[in-house]
Amino acid sequence: MAAWTLTDNSSGSPVVFTFPINPNEFTPPGRNATIGTTLGTAPNSTAILMQGRDAIRGGSFTGAVLTETFFNDLQTEADKGYPLELTDDQGTKLDILITAIKWERVRRFHHPFRHDYTIDFLEVT
Repeated sequence: MAAWTLTDNSSGSPVVFTFPINPNEFTPPGRNATIGTTLGTAPNSTAILMQGRDAIRGGSFTGAVLTETFFNDLQTEADKGYPLELTDDQGTKLDILITAIKWERVRRFHHPFRHDYTIDFLEVT
């Protein structure tokens, strides 16, 4: 199985962060249409629908961290305030802007630094 990566292209030469453990859940960006509705003024009129531009697409992924190094490296990537290129295990590439990272500490005897994380992002096109 291929590893997930985050690529930072901001410096001119790519800097790649490779996930030591791939995320275990992924919610890819989906379509979120912007629809406005109104009723006509005639007594028997139907609804009038107006479609605008789609809302910005967003998604999330979750996974586990077992080491302090992975924790710190992932936090560093999440703190970057500019788009990164996310590549999943199937080779799908998305330009994303990380909007949130949430940590949950999970106590494990063999992995004292175990945390679960959730990263929310917006797709930048």
